[in-house]
Amino acid sequence: MQQKLPRNVSFSILATGLLSFMGIMVETSLNVAFVTLTKTFHVNLATIQWLTTGNLLVVTMIMLTSAHLIKRYPVKNLFIFATVAFTVGCLLDGFAQNFPVMLLGRLIQALGTGLSTPLIFHIILSCVPRNRVATYNGLAAMLIALAPTLGPTYGGLLTSLLSWRWVFFILLPFMVIVILLGVFNLDLPPLKPDDQFDVPGFVILAIALTIFDLSFTAAAKAGFSSWQFGGLLALTAVLVGLYILYNRHAKRHLMDFSIFKDPLIVWHWVSYFILQFINIGCAFILPQVVQYALHRSAFTAGLLVLPGCLVGAIVAPLAGRWFDNCHRPAPLVVGHLVLLAGALIFALIGEHTTIWTIAIFYILMRAGFGLAFGNTISDASRYVDPYQKADLNASYNTSQQYAGSVGTGVFAAVIGVFQAGHTNLTTSTLQGAIADFWIIVVLATIALLGGWYSYRHSHFI
Repeated sequence: MQQKLPRNVSFSILATGLLSFMGIMVETSLNVAFVTLTKTFHVNLATIQWLTTGNLLVVTMIMLTSAHLIKRYPVKNLFIFATVAFTVGCLLDGFAQNFPVMLLGRLIQALGTGLSTPLIFHIILSCVPRNRVATYNGLAAMLIALAPTLGPTYGGLLTSLLSWRWVFFILLPFMVIVILLGVFNLDLPPLKPDDQFDVPGFVILAIALTIFDLSFTAAAKAGFSSWQFGGLLALTAVLVGLYILYNRHAKRHLMDFSIFKDPLIVWHWVSYFILQFINIGCAFILPQVVQYALHRSAFTAGLLVLPGCLVGAIVAPLAGRWFDNCHRPAPLVVGHLVLLAGALIFALIGEHTTIWTIAIFYILMRAGFGLAFGNTISDASRYVDPYQKADLNASYNTSQQYAGSVGTGVFAAVIGVFQAGHTNLTTSTLQGAIADFWIIVVLATIALLGGWYSYRHSHFI
């Protein structure tokens, strides 16, 4: 019989998990309110979308620093900062009367979201017995995967029935519960109080990631053959090369990159990135198909993905328990196979897509995602030393957060290029979505190869 976790550990996981869930859900909840917000603040769509893009970029930057922060500061202090930042951001956004204040609130919120996700995995990897880590990572993965796909439904419902401002106001009572749970139960000490932060490395990498993200915005406007896209991509490559050169000779590092000497860690990292790339990307593609190609409402589009979200939420913790019991990454291989099958069907049915096919095959993809996502970081954590788990946590969670941002940008750019070349939005959007799903098929195949490699070369621990 499995021993119950200490009460303070359970409440700590619950507190950080709820904060992470709310933060990630709000990231996508305003997407369905963009039309309303452009009218409220008298700005165009290209400007208003920075409420999401800016938020995602700041979250990514905070996750880059999370290895240092977790090593140097007590978890309770980081949690308090995260909850205060998220609450202040909610208040600013709820009462915002102009776009700059709204954007400021979103960026402040991102500070809290960016810290909360690494904290929940840090608590699990530090306090949960090894034979139950995958189960709890599955629960955490469930929250991370469910939140962004529920966001449009949540935002659409509140915007339709009340006002977009209630997207933020309704979270405030829950924040009181989260703060009380965390303050009275979190007690993990810092891992390395004298750890020094790598400022130059952070600046170089942050600029590189931002420019790479902007390159796909340029592609959506000017095309993938444009000098704007090529120039920004080349600049990104130069900055990444500069960072690699700097990192080799620097005395301080953002994280311990020596963990990537193990091919298993590398394959898992690639798969983790691809899974979230596909997950967030689908949350963008399908609403466009539903609205432009099938001529249904944004709220309908949000509700359509709900069954898949629920299935994914149920599968994730069950997959974690399966992994804990079998001790080998078999759930990863099965999950990648199911995900690939769903993506391939979407790509093949193409112009014959209907409301029902979207609902059914999205359920299939979400089941595959739920089987693989949480177990990927669970298996990777078995191959690093305890003092390196903060670095593993930071690198994997930074990758999955950034994958969501890049995934949205890439898939939006592809659809944008197709729309720019046709006057018929119905046909062009559907053609762009089909191209996106063929990209997903290729990526899902790569992830499957990573899962198979991990299964074949896994150690019995």
